Amino acid sequence: MSRHDNDHFIGPFVHEEMADTLMQTVTHLIPKLSPITRLRLLAFMHLLENPETMKADLDVEPSGCLRLTLATAGAPDKSQQH
Repeated sequence: MSRHDNDHFIGPFVHEEMADTLMQTVTHLIPKLSPITRLRLLAFMHLLENPETMKADLDVEPSGCLRLTLATAGAPDKSQQH
């Protein structure tokens, strides 16, 4: 087995292990977040999953501060309600 074949086999395994570890970490972390932080995280996840249903405004101040404002583009359908 060549090194390239070995890397091709190991790559998906490492990716899966990293994804599992990240999921476990997030699962333990989310309950420790404040309610407003959880809401912000949920809104950001909706932006990533369905960007067409969200309005995102990014403001950059001269000081370098960033502000990302997320809002729904319209009334959410049944699949987006929690």
